[in-house]
Amino acid sequence: MAGLLSAGAAVAPPDRIGSATWWRDNASSAPDDAMRKAVELLSDADGELRALARHIAALAAVEQGRVRQAHRHARLGLTAARRAERWRLAGQLQLTLAWIELERGDVDASWANLVAAEPQLSAAEQGRAACLRGLLHCQGDQHREARAELTRALRSLTADDDRRWMANALMGRGLANLYENRLEAAESDLAAAERVFASAGQAARAAGCRHNRGCVAFRAGDLPRALRLFEEAVAAGLDVRSSPEALVDRAEALAAAGLTADARAVMEQAADRLAACGRAGRLAETRLALASCALQVDDLVAAGQAATSARRLFRTQRRPAWAALATAVVWQAKLRAGQCSRYSLSAARRAAAACAEFGWTGLAAELRLTAARCAARAGMRAASRKLLAMCAPLREVVESPPQHRALGWLAEALLAEQDDDAERLFEACEGGLRAVDGQISDMAAFELRVHTAGLAAELGDLAVGAALRSGDPELVLRWTERSRASALHRRALRPPVDPQLNSALVRLRSAVQGTQRTRDPKQALRAVAGLEEQVRHRAILVEGRTSGLPMQCGLDELAAELGDAALLSLCSYRGRLFAVSIVDAKVRLHVLGPESNAHAQAARLRHLLARQASGTAPRAAPMFEYGARQAAEELQAQLLDPVLPALEQGRPLVVVPTGRLHVLPWAALPACRGRGVTVAPSVRCWLRAAQDARAADPAGSAVWIAGPGLRHAEREARALHGAAGGRLLVGEAATTDRLLSTVDGAAVVHIAAHGRFRDDQPLLSCLDLADGPLYAYDLDRLHRGPATVVLSACDVGRSAVSRGDQLSGLATTLLGRGTATVIASVVPVPDERTVGVMMSLHRALRGGVAPAEALAAAQAEHGESGFVCLGYGGDR
Repeated sequence: MAGLLSAGAAVAPPDRIGSATWWRDNASSAPDDAMRKAVELLSDADGELRALARHIAALAAVEQGRVRQAHRHARLGLTAARRAERWRLAGQLQLTLAWIELERGDVDASWANLVAAEPQLSAAEQGRAACLRGLLHCQGDQHREARAELTRALRSLTADDDRRWMANALMGRGLANLYENRLEAAESDLAAAERVFASAGQAARAAGCRHNRGCVAFRAGDLPRALRLFEEAVAAGLDVRSSPEALVDRAEALAAAGLTADARAVMEQAADRLAACGRAGRLAETRLALASCALQVDDLVAAGQAATSARRLFRTQRRPAWAALATAVVWQAKLRAGQCSRYSLSAARRAAAACAEFGWTGLAAELRLTAARCAARAGMRAASRKLLAMCAPLREVVESPPQHRALGWLAEALLAEQDDDAERLFEACEGGLRAVDGQISDMAAFELRVHTAGLAAELGDLAVGAALRSGDPELVLRWTERSRASALHRRALRPPVDPQLNSALVRLRSAVQGTQRTRDPKQALRAVAGLEEQVRHRAILVEGRTSGLPMQCGLDELAAELGDAALLSLCSYRGRLFAVSIVDAKVRLHVLGPESNAHAQAARLRHLLARQASGTAPRAAPMFEYGARQAAEELQAQLLDPVLPALEQGRPLVVVPTGRLHVLPWAALPACRGRGVTVAPSVRCWLRAAQDARAADPAGSAVWIAGPGLRHAEREARALHGAAGGRLLVGEAATTDRLLSTVDGAAVVHIAAHGRFRDDQPLLSCLDLADGPLYAYDLDRLHRGPATVVLSACDVGRSAVSRGDQLSGLATTLLGRGTATVIASVVPVPDERTVGVMMSLHRALRGGVAPAEALAAAQAEHGESGFVCLGYGGDR
């Protein structure tokens, strides 16, 4: 930390010693200027001036994040002060050296310098020494002693009106409160420190307090607030180049939100910077954070290695609380890798107890849960129950973060499973899911909601397993619906309004356009990647609340909405597929066989259809047709057998897929050809889409849009406009802003354009317009999505599927903004057939045919099967 000494007057005194002292006292406010002044003073022959110059340089270097250089200047300054027999100055330099050693992570050296400095300090400076003593207690994980010492220091510093050090003490006490989970007190102290630093003109230190308030929000489980505070701190002047630990804190929040790949990249960058500038204390924490990230993606070897390295550093630094945390991560990795001996369980139990003792409550619970499951698999039932019983009380701790309460409910559910008490298990799973719902209700950013649902999926799996064992189809349907696609079950109350996000999207579009004209494509693509990262960074910071869907309606209401349609809701459990069917209000449960077989055939079918769309040699065409037909027949035999009689009667089908089956071209299955098939993320989403369809204005406008560079696109849009009227956006008029302002709340929107689906970043999936790509992030700005959207583009009906059947992509973004029906392709489709399909589709829609039936007839007429009807495909 910098800013050790209080600022003096506003202007440097005229005498040389007074001027040098002024620069020392103000070095943290203007470190670059102070460093230049120090270099100038070092040429002087006066010993006291040279000592002061070294002191100025040390303080400036700390502020610049160059801790090694600061350490060298402080040691040389101390030597110069002693030679000049300036003992008070020597004491002040040794106090600074103690602070620098603390920054370097060498606690013993810091204590030694502090003890040596104290006898030479004035009475006014003793409060500063007490402050540093409290910070050392905090670094050594003695948080109670740190709070007591810093409170005493604050009394002394307040009496002397030493505002700069008052702020340091407040910040230190705030961090001690944070580590003891006294979050309200931590927020109060850090906010007070921020005000004092700001009033003293230390914008960077005030920004550091704002950042630490983000750490408090993170510990409280409020990820959106934490990320916003981290961002505000950087905007207020926190330099992440000189304080790379700020990157680590933000990366830990991203990892907690499930954005593990992004978090690991940031942490590795921060670790390199910390190692380069000698910040061993935070380097250990960074390695531990990297270990936690590796655990999240099951990279158990990397997790164990990083946690072991971190533990070694923490022990060297005498930081027992952090060493205990690293030990817990080591045993998490070992247990999950299969080391489940009695010794391993005993060691994990001790590591969890140490974590709990130091206040790492959630991490202690996670390790106990892992150990309990290992013990249960090894037949050590008593040990498993004991570990679970230690976690379960967390569910009743109201002031704890939602994730911690959910862990407690999960432990209670596992205990109920061991007791074969299904009613108690369901009650516990419901309690855990309510806790997770409470956490994501404040997440306006869709990407955060998608990736924060991991624990919800675990609770849902447990409940679905119990429901399947009961054999009750209604119970199975209830629990699959309770836990799947939860991000789509909430809708932002208003679209995100963020000028910086909008600006980043405009610059990204321009950069993408520029790649077509550049002479340096590598540089252009690097610029595009950087702007994409800026867009994602801003998108997760949007503020707002969400409204949730009502819980699933009763069977009678669902059957009434289905009418003569059949419902097939798929789910997977332990590698096997199951389905609940509803036909004529009769609910049945079906076992469909291995999930891997369905996934393999679905991938084969998609590949063969894509090859056919791209064109094949005449002699090879029959082989591809045969392969696609064979894959479709095998999928039909496995998936559709429960509803085949209904389909043979010509009934419509509503299907809720699971996993990779969300991107299956259902019209390619023989029984679905010519049949109205609606694909929905969940039954609740389908019911909401039905309400959205009926709430739409039947007299609303129609909008026809053509993007550039696609054969037939403009002809297609003009033909549809000529037949139905409405608004036409083609050529230079088809821009992002014109599209968003025109389609908001429209009845029908048709977009013919090149499309790209991004598996790696699904919300960067896009449609090409005149001014560049229209992204899913853009569509999320709609106040109300159009009632029906037809995307005449390849692959943009696909969604990325994460755990818990969380979906994200262009189509799901539209459904999340209130669009009732999206018709789009999930495989490449040939241009020459697309125009005919679209003309037939819209002719039927204008005639009042339901969207799913209109699409089925259009595809059957033109021999196409790549489009799906998403959301609600029934009558309006």
